[in-house]
Amino acid sequence: MKHLRFMAWGLALAALAAPAACVNLDEQLVGTVTTTFFTTPAGLEAALDGDYAQLRDFFGREESFAVTEFGTDLTTHGDQGGYQFENTYAAGLNASAGHYQSPWTSFYRGINTSNTVIERAPAVTGMDAAVKASRIAEAKFLRALSYFWLVQMYGPAPLPLTESQVASNQAHRSPADSVYLQIVKDLREAIPDLPVTQNQVGRATRGAARHLLAKVLLTRAYHPYSYEAANTDFYLSGPAFLREPGATPATDFASARAEADSVIAGPYALLPNYVDIFCAPMGVRGPGSYCNVPATETNPEVIWSVQFTTTAGLFNAGGGNALFVQMLSFYDDRQGMTRDCNNGRGFRRARPTLYARNLWQRWTDSTYTTTLDTRYDGTFQSVWHANAANTGACFQSQGAARMTGYRGTTCGGGGLPTFGVATSDTAIVPNCTNGAAFVVGDTAIFQPGHIVGQAVRQSRKYAIYEPCNAEPCPNQTTVGQYDIFRYPTMKKWQDEARPDFNNLDGGRDVLLMRLGETYLLAAEAALGAGDQAGARAYLVTLRQRAANCGGCAAEAANRALIVDATHMPATIDLEYILDERGRELYGELTRWLDLARTGLWHRIVDDNWQASQAHGGFFNEAKHHLRPIPQSQIDLTAGGTRAFPQNPGY
Repeated sequence: MKHLRFMAWGLALAALAAPAACVNLDEQLVGTVTTTFFTTPAGLEAALDGDYAQLRDFFGREESFAVTEFGTDLTTHGDQGGYQFENTYAAGLNASAGHYQSPWTSFYRGINTSNTVIERAPAVTGMDAAVKASRIAEAKFLRALSYFWLVQMYGPAPLPLTESQVASNQAHRSPADSVYLQIVKDLREAIPDLPVTQNQVGRATRGAARHLLAKVLLTRAYHPYSYEAANTDFYLSGPAFLREPGATPATDFASARAEADSVIAGPYALLPNYVDIFCAPMGVRGPGSYCNVPATETNPEVIWSVQFTTTAGLFNAGGGNALFVQMLSFYDDRQGMTRDCNNGRGFRRARPTLYARNLWQRWTDSTYTTTLDTRYDGTFQSVWHANAANTGACFQSQGAARMTGYRGTTCGGGGLPTFGVATSDTAIVPNCTNGAAFVVGDTAIFQPGHIVGQAVRQSRKYAIYEPCNAEPCPNQTTVGQYDIFRYPTMKKWQDEARPDFNNLDGGRDVLLMRLGETYLLAAEAALGAGDQAGARAYLVTLRQRAANCGGCAAEAANRALIVDATHMPATIDLEYILDERGRELYGELTRWLDLARTGLWHRIVDDNWQASQAHGGFFNEAKHHLRPIPQSQIDLTAGGTRAFPQNPGY
């Protein structure tokens, strides 16, 4: 199947003919063009290609991770990076922060491109009518996607629906309910004209539009929020939240479920084993632990994805998918280890919270011998294998000494147990595995996920890091605990196909919509409609998939165990569904939006130690339920804050 080609077209918010990017088939470099080009079939196709390409300016970048995963109940900061304010909600989280300028600019550029396609397509001649209708529908899908992200993050937002060719300082914020009305309209108009399948991966399909509409309607069902009802003049178009005639929160829940059900009944299928979604074969870590990159990106669970590539010449340097660096633990300073393509270049930006680490029911019992919920192992890396003797572009050279065992004072350094044996660094140390050397492929680091004790740690030649089970966890441990340097590595975006160990241009697609989430949307919608049994049924399907272990002997028993009364509550509530979303979707660019949709902001205070005001953080629901409008937008608008007011608190 062909991948969607991304040509070098782009339409900026204020002008036609912007520079663009890259990807996949038949890239054609174009300098400047006249506006009449976009009234031709080739021009219309080029504009739509640019619309898709624009998505890569946000998705796959650090900004997309920072604004969706940082500062939630499940993700806190690591030791590196100047963006810890995203997690603690400190003063750096303000209207001048680049992480909020980036999506604003990117989405509005895409919207202007969508508007161009929608407006100009009717006048295009010489184009098959069905193809033209499909291209208009794709543009409406992309416009709806952009507006949905904008209204979730910023609340009331400008709502241009026509092409802009010249710069303008006139702008105003449209009420949130008006934005939702347009999103729903675009998607409902797009669905009939979108094909069930496309011959190019990455193009919008009917299933993608229905999945998005399900999420939009589910989100709208919670409106109006208390802050909207308390300030209708600012947030809404009138005294009540405006919907289509006859629509209510109840019908939004029902319609969201219906749309999700239509996707579930469509051409998609859950993969039998969760660990295969992001290409991480169960039970294998280190070298060979991530499949060949293209292998899973078109699997039947994927509904829609943003396209990337590592093929030389088909992308601009600095424009790749960099998500893989965000949640990698410090591994490349340990004996036996060096930085490599497979284990990644760890920026150590973020790590799972204590609450997140305890979210999965990983084992069947306290013997820790039989895995129950495989989603933990499908999400996190627990073992690193010695690689420091390897050579080539994918391996950082460390020298022969890195493959020697732990000796002398190194036994007590960097989080390894202190053995209390005073000796030189060259001496063999008793109870430090006698300085046993590493061979490529040996276990070099292990995170068992439970307490094994000092005796076990001292009996192994590799470094063992145990969980910290009570906050505050240490910033830097000397007793082999998780800290801000070493923690479970979120491996879903790992990319071993990069050309060298420091390269940041990953080529993995960003899987924005997959069937696992569709089941969760259906469950949440069913719960919102008061159907407990229905909500449970969707969750049971996912949980039983999570117990699959590739046909292992315990599989049948585990599928029954994971949904019994000790592993699922008698009553499904929204808190449980949020937990289940965490288990299924950890790290997939949804969490802050999940909290915003459901209003369960207390989870940040309860479960993110660094963000809570009780422990030095600054999270304030009254302010942080929305992101700040970029200050540059306000400054460039005629009338400033009077014409374009900032969100409360910023």
